[in-house]
Amino acid sequence: MSNPLPRDLWTEILVSLPVKSLLRFQCVCKSWKSLISTPTFISMHTQHSESVHNYTHLLHYNSYRNSKTPYQLLHTDGSFNESQELEYPCQMRCGDHQFVHDCKGLILFTTVNEVGPDDNRFEPLTLWNPAIRMSMTLPRPRINDVPEPKYCIHGFGFDQTSNDYKVLRMFYHNYASSRPTQAELYRLRTGAWETLMVAEDSFQYYFSTKMQAFVNGASHWVVWPMAPGSRKRAVLLFDMFDEEFRVMKLPDHLSLGWGRSIGLGVSGGLLSLMENNNPYGSVNLSYSIWLMKEYGVVESWTKQFTIDLEGWSYGRIFLFRNNEKVLAWNRKNERESEESVLYDPKTHRFIKVGGIKGKGYLLGKNTFVESLVLLDKLNHIQT
Repeated sequence: MSNPLPRDLWTEILVSLPVKSLLRFQCVCKSWKSLISTPTFISMHTQHSESVHNYTHLLHYNSYRNSKTPYQLLHTDGSFNESQELEYPCQMRCGDHQFVHDCKGLILFTTVNEVGPDDNRFEPLTLWNPAIRMSMTLPRPRINDVPEPKYCIHGFGFDQTSNDYKVLRMFYHNYASSRPTQAELYRLRTGAWETLMVAEDSFQYYFSTKMQAFVNGASHWVVWPMAPGSRKRAVLLFDMFDEEFRVMKLPDHLSLGWGRSIGLGVSGGLLSLMENNNPYGSVNLSYSIWLMKEYGVVESWTKQFTIDLEGWSYGRIFLFRNNEKVLAWNRKNERESEESVLYDPKTHRFIKVGGIKGKGYLLGKNTFVESLVLLDKLNHIQT
């Protein structure tokens, strides 16, 4: 061309394109390939995707399917009729995952035998970017030989200040143990693990679930005290920016609701809470949905609505789309396949959902962002 466009303008144009187009355009010329794979461009593209393509997704794992594509990425159009089959990362054995965390286009797999005194049991952590079909195995952590009994928790998030993904890995013991809690942090930018200093009072708790809720730059978990006789639950958080643990109180109604499970989530960028209103063993289940309207302010927890699961023997619910809908699973007995339904809190009606194949588990429930992250990593593996 006689009057080529300035580089800044080319960058602005390319940043607005979807991932599939950019992967093809790497073959146009060396300068485009070099530009698209730079950390600066990848960061700019992710930020643009967040501001424009902010549709909701669920990552669904089908436990009955034995193939290279046991995952579905479900895009919501109000009915979840659209889905995309995803190939399993080739360096992982299908079904060996224990928990899955997702954040800004990356998915973290932890495995059943992630750590143990016997080196033969060790299974590494894996980061996966389904948009570019690439994954990478994290280096072996520093903390490997942890005496029994132990409890392993993972956190995964993004530090907006340093523009970096971070993986938290921590071990704690029961209250009768004299062993200190251990924690370490992996930073994607440096590609290395670093041991963290942990204050003793940060881990005087049991975790009610290993699944995190990542919001406001921090991973959150529901916990309850280890000390005998104490039943006041709270929220333990790990801030990805200052890399410190803190405890956030819950209102008395939620902190003292012993015998009723609660779980954390994210809705519309706010920390959400799902409270099971029935004691363990009840047949007729109902859940109350709460939102923390002002982050960090205990008094701002506000009940949004309550869902009566209409006599289902088992139910799992997932809040999404700014409280507009709730996705629930219904299983009448152990032999019947699960049914998925949408609950509309405005009409109090349940609608069957299409697009979800077979029986399985929901592994992620955040705003999906197509990203180029891992494209610039030398040790990535193509799926």
